[in-house]
Amino acid sequence: MPKVLRIREVGDPILQTICKEVDIKNIDSEILEEIEDLKETLHFSEGFGIAAPQAGINRRIVIIEVDKEKCTYKDCEDINTTVMINPSWRKLSDETEIEYEGCLSVPSIRGKVERYTNIEVTYYDEKGEKIIKQVKGFTARDIQHECDHLNGIVFLEKVKEHNGFATKEMINKFNLKEEYK
Repeated sequence: MPKVLRIREVGDPILQTICKEVDIKNIDSEILEEIEDLKETLHFSEGFGIAAPQAGINRRIVIIEVDKEKCTYKDCEDINTTVMINPSWRKLSDETEIEYEGCLSVPSIRGKVERYTNIEVTYYDEKGEKIIKQVKGFTARDIQHECDHLNGIVFLEKVKEHNGFATKEMINKFNLKEEYK
């Protein structure tokens, strides 16, 4: 039975770790159990994605799931629970957008982060099948954010503006996200 794992917060050394690749030819019951635990942890949270190190797992695994009704970003799409093993991405254009981002590992704080708006993501599913997709908008942002975690990067490191931080409450109170629509 899947369990909810403890979300690691900024300061935990695993969030600074470059995660180990999963051997696609040997996706065993231990890895599948970790994936189910990650799904359960994501469902328990208010997030739209989780990377394995956020739950203390040193593997290149990301789970994405978006309910556009709960998403405040302007271009959210519904994304069914998607498991990405060994994900990588490449930009499809130089177009970027700056938006506030949040993170399960950084409770309450949001930061303005520039991300590519159109990317191609390559990953493997739980069966070891290779998937290549082109994504845009919030989905592209979400994937870039989660892939950063696999490389030991938290979004705080990508905030460039000295006034690029706000609390979730202040963003909602002053409708700060409107600046970037």
